[in-house]
This record gives sequence, C-alpha cells and structure tokens, in this order.
Amino acid sequence: MYLKREKQTTQKVKEIPGTTARYIFLIITAFVCGASIMIIELTGNRVLAPWFGNTIFTWTGLIGVILVCISCGYYLGGYLADKSPNYVIMAHILSISALLTMLIPIFQRGLEGIVMRIGIVIGPILATILLFALPGCFLAAITPFTIRLISLISEDKKVGISAGFIGMVSTFGSVIGTFCSGFILIPNLSIRMIFLSTGAVLAILALIGYCIFSSKTQKRMQLALLTSFFVAVGTFVYFVRWSISPTVIFEQMTFYHRIRVTETLETNGDKLRTLILDKQHEGAQYITSREIPFEYQKYWELVRLFCPQLDRAAFLGGGAFAMPTALLDAFPEAQVDVIEIDKKVIETGRKYFRINDYPEMNVVACDSRHFLKTSNQKYDFIFGDVFNGLRHIPAHLVTVEFFDIVKGHLSRDGVYMMNIIGSAKGKHSILFQSLVKTLLKTFNNVSVFLVDPDNYYETQNIIVVAADYDLAINSQTAKEQMRIDTISKLLKGYLRPSQYDISNGIIFTDEKNPIDYIIASTFSSTWERNE
Repeated sequence: MYLKREKQTTQKVKEIPGTTARYIFLIITAFVCGASIMIIELTGNRVLAPWFGNTIFTWTGLIGVILVCISCGYYLGGYLADKSPNYVIMAHILSISALLTMLIPIFQRGLEGIVMRIGIVIGPILATILLFALPGCFLAAITPFTIRLISLISEDKKVGISAGFIGMVSTFGSVIGTFCSGFILIPNLSIRMIFLSTGAVLAILALIGYCIFSSKTQKRMQLALLTSFFVAVGTFVYFVRWSISPTVIFEQMTFYHRIRVTETLETNGDKLRTLILDKQHEGAQYITSREIPFEYQKYWELVRLFCPQLDRAAFLGGGAFAMPTALLDAFPEAQVDVIEIDKKVIETGRKYFRINDYPEMNVVACDSRHFLKTSNQKYDFIFGDVFNGLRHIPAHLVTVEFFDIVKGHLSRDGVYMMNIIGSAKGKHSILFQSLVKTLLKTFNNVSVFLVDPDNYYETQNIIVVAADYDLAINSQTAKEQMRIDTISKLLKGYLRPSQYDISNGIIFTDEKNPIDYIIASTFSSTWERNE
C-alpha cells in the first residue's frame, strides 16, 4: 500500500510543469515567505508601540509569540506536505497568508480599544496573538512544504540538501525582509500600505501558482475569482477611512515612533502645536507666544539658579524643541546641541517647531549616549529628557556608566538636569529612588524639584539636578535674572533630602538594569490610559 501511494504521488508530480519552473517557483516562494514573516514582525512593533510603548515587554511579547507561531507553522506545513504534496495546496496556503496579512489593518483598528485595557505586560502578548499569529503560522508552513516538494523533484534522494537549501533561502529572505523593513518600508510607507503591499506580493505568488499548476479546467475560474477577491479586499483596506481628529495636521510612522502634530486654538487666541510620539505628549509650542506650554519644561530655568554663566548647553531628546528655543531666547550668545535619535522628529521640528529660527541650535540625529561617547565637547548644562514610548526611559541612559559619561562632558561648574516621571513617595516611588541613588554614585550632590509639590504620592514630572559642587542657590543672581514669581514657583517644588527616602532604590548599571520591569510594575494601566 505504501509503495502504491508513493508511486501515485510521484506520478502526480511528473504531470506538472518541468523541473526548472518548479525549482524557480519554490525558491521564490521560500524567499518571499521568509521576508514576509520579518516584515510582519518588525512592522508589528509599530502597531503595538502606540498602545504599549516601545519597550522590552512589547518586543518580548511580539518575538515570543511569533516564534511560537513559526513553530506551529512548521508542524502544520510538514503535516500537510506529507499528506498531500501538491503545488495547488501550497498556493492555497499562500492565498490564506495573503488574505490574513492584508486584513491586519482592519483587525488593528477593531482591537485598539480592547487590548489597551489589559496592561503593558500581557497586552503585547494578546495583541500579537490576535493580529499576527495566523499569518505568521501560515507563512511558516510554506518552508516545510517547499522542502517536501523540492525533495520530490529528486525523488527523495536529496532530502538533506533540499532542507538545507530551502532553509538557507528562507533565512536569506528573512534577512532581506528585516533590512527592507527597518531602512525602507517603515520610514517611507504607512503601516497599512506595508501590510497591503506584503499581502499583495503573496497574493500574486499564489495566483502564479494556480496559473502554473492548476488543471486547465480549473485555471480560468480560480484566477478570475481569486483575482477579483484580492482586488476587492485590497481596495477596501486601502480606501476605508477611520475618523481622524481634525486637530491632527501631520502624521508619519518611523522606525522609532508614530509622529503626530496637533494644532488647537487656545482660549488666549493663540494656536498650540503639540508633538505626540506614539501616545506620549512630548512637548508643545505656541504659534505666536514664546511661553512654554508644558509645566515641567519651564523647570529648565533652574539652571539660572545654579549656573548663571551659560555658554554651551545640550539637550538629550528633542521633543517639540520648546526648552532649547527658550534657553536661546534667554541666552542668545549660547551654543546649544540637541541630540535626537529620530531624524524624522528633527524634520518635524524644522517644519512645525521653529528650529530654523535658531541658527545657534545644532540638532544631531544620534543616540544620546553614542553622541556623548564620541564627542569631546564640554557643556555648562545638560538636560536629559529622553523617553521611549509610554513613560519608559531607555535603559542605557539611566546607568552609572552613562552618568559617568555625562559627568565627563560637564564643565567644572556644570550641572546635569533630568526629567523623571514617577512619584516621590509611596509604593510607586521605586523609580525615583533608584534614579536618585544611581545619580549619587556619580555626582556628589543632587537636588529634587516636584512639578506638583502638593502631591508627593502622585505620579508626576520630577526634575533632578545633579552636580559635583554644592548646589546652593545663588539667590542674588536669581533675583537679577528672574522674576520673583518665577523663582517662587520653581522653588516651591524643592524637596529637601530629609523629605524623601532612597534606601529601597536600585543602582542601575549596564550589567543589571530592571528599569522596564520597575516602570511596568509601578505604573497602573488605568493611569496610563487616562494620560
């Protein structure tokens, strides 16, 4: 019976087109499916980041679930290939993969209000399962299927080399898909267009498979129906429009963020432009007024109290560039470097947030730590305001090693100022405690200022000033350079060392740094949603 089945299978294979056509089709299929899996995975992070932040939990959930799906797909493909090693069956799998990939944007919109309620740890796992599990599984099923078919061409005499060759082609496709996603697709196309384009390529490959390998009586009907179906689905996904706030004047997806700029008319008659990265409001500027809209960003003026002579400053993180422009308004002779990792944020700043009005501002597209590591410049003032998604500070920018680098770039009387989002007391104060404790491993003195000084236990912006010298406030200089009401407001939030405790803090190092876990465990999902 087994020999008879093998004979029938071989006979079926011999009925289809020649060896060269089959080889080419199988190689292209393995390559395209390998690339498609990585495109879906990397683009999937840009779907999840606005919901859960671009954090280690998002990447862990995404990568882990995709790997499970690939494993299941390998088993499914192997089972189907043994049961029915047929090129038309493989075209069916490609069609299903194409359809599921093209429909991801629809599912994305439908799930947004649901998965965000779950939290930033479990949420990415569930969202990945619902959005990407099925397309990932069916795409992975193609690899063992192509291995089986290419092995049958040699009548199973070269099973090992067939598996190795297809594995190599599929992996190479994954590499190309990775590079294309990061360097070409995500920076230049919308998320919807990436999924549509990927699904369209898979659909074309499936149609080619039907065209080549289906019987003559089946070809016309299959091709007509499937082509019409895929065109209808693609057209629907492309042209369907969801409600977009009329206040949004610019939107773009980059590898790091979903960038949005909103413009609203304020009660004072001025218009307010706000920069939103993913779901985080990163900063804002008025169109006419030079007043800083965000309260915590006004605290850059603390530098006047500690460092009245300011010739050169650096801001780690650009945001809406409100602080560096305000500093240059106050110190027109100063030189300011702004280090922003996302060059698209810089382009947005040039178009919407007055960067071009300040030739003294040198804006660099670079990671802050890498910039400082490779620079010899000394600064009187450095302000750290870098966030990666929902309230998450990049782990490599909060360690003892990083603060040592910062200290090496400060002049003798220079100060480092840092924005933290946390609480000064209570169960959610572990982040604040840890960062202050880590700063004290590098700097001799630290001063703490609460933006909302009446609520010690509430999550808020906390400004930490660090230096090696005594951070005594030069009140006379302050009175000469600042209004009394401004001084009073800034100093109202001053927190004396006796008013906070850092004994439970963890010293962050490059080797041990659980900041993502701390943020996830201390910030409630309810608070994040309300923001």
